[in-house]
Amino acid sequence: MTALLEIHNINCRYDDQVIIDDLSFNVAQHQIVSLLGPSGCGKTTALRAIAGLENIFAGQILLDGVCLSSTGNVLPPEQRQIGMVFQDYALFPHLSVSKNIAFGLHGRDKAEKDTIVHSLLNLVHLEKHADKYPHQLSGGQQQRVALARALAPDPKLLLMDEPFSNLDSEMRRNLSREVRDILIERKISAILVTHDQEEAFTVADETGVMLEGALQQWGSAQQLRESPANEFVSRFIDRQQ
Repeated sequence: MTALLEIHNINCRYDDQVIIDDLSFNVAQHQIVSLLGPSGCGKTTALRAIAGLENIFAGQILLDGVCLSSTGNVLPPEQRQIGMVFQDYALFPHLSVSKNIAFGLHGRDKAEKDTIVHSLLNLVHLEKHADKYPHQLSGGQQQRVALARALAPDPKLLLMDEPFSNLDSEMRRNLSREVRDILIERKISAILVTHDQEEAFTVADETGVMLEGALQQWGSAQQLRESPANEFVSRFIDRQQ
């Protein structure tokens, strides 16, 4: 498959502390992948580097053949055609559901905005909640709004940072399946960051297991379960089953 996102040997650090060490992987067109690992393993830093929120000190990040980041060269986040969904939803409390979704649609006329917002409300099953405010919604509904807002500008790539962690276990399972269906329907490539194996394997086509800033193994859920690359992967996967 043709690579949409290419991560080539990137290194990230804070002062003298290495957070990401020689990380490489690709994301194909219309593919959903996840970065899985314990807290502090570097997976969120990797996501932030892709989004342009962290500098890299070595390597290169390319999206659709365009260099986003290299040593001394960083394309601003707003120019990357990348959407983000955060753990805390990051919705604007003073805006309605419709206005939250429309927030990133700069330069569009009202008719076009209305069409996009209406389509996304239907996609995330919130058409009856268009005029409500975030505090009037459940956690799952708020996360659907956050997803719709991230999809509104039609990004080439969607990044999701622990998007289900504030939900109860049943809602997490249901919403993770729903999000996968939405991404497939929209043909959106995506990266999910999570510490939860069930989420990773439910949402993603392939998963990279990380430890201490380094990729330990990349593969499908079946490959990771049946043929772990090392003792850490084996123990981490077994511990969560």
